[in-house]
Amino acid sequence: MARYTGVFTLAVDVENLKLILTDILSYCGFEVVYIRGNYLMASEVHGQVIFSQLVTIEINVAIATNSEKIRINIVARNEEIPLKSDNHCRQKFDLLSKSIIENPNWEFIDSI
Repeated sequence: MARYTGVFTLAVDVENLKLILTDILSYCGFEVVYIRGNYLMASEVHGQVIFSQLVTIEINVAIATNSEKIRINIVARNEEIPLKSDNHCRQKFDLLSKSIIENPNWEFIDSI
């Protein structure tokens, strides 16, 4: 199973966060399948790759109460055995990470 994680710290208005994340996920080829509180799950749209390569994205949002900083924890995973370092799951994770970092709707602060 391929699995990639990332943590991003952003400065953004909380009111717009879920809409921006949904737009980014859509741009990257994902559709949101579940939103509950500070948790969001998205799945890659079927038909582009074989079933075992379909990527699932899980996003947890941690909002600091004393500042406008928001920490986003992302997990990208699929059932593919990562025999190569540049596999489908890694490519989708990199595309999503780049889209988050370069998004003009917030100020990117840091990533881990």
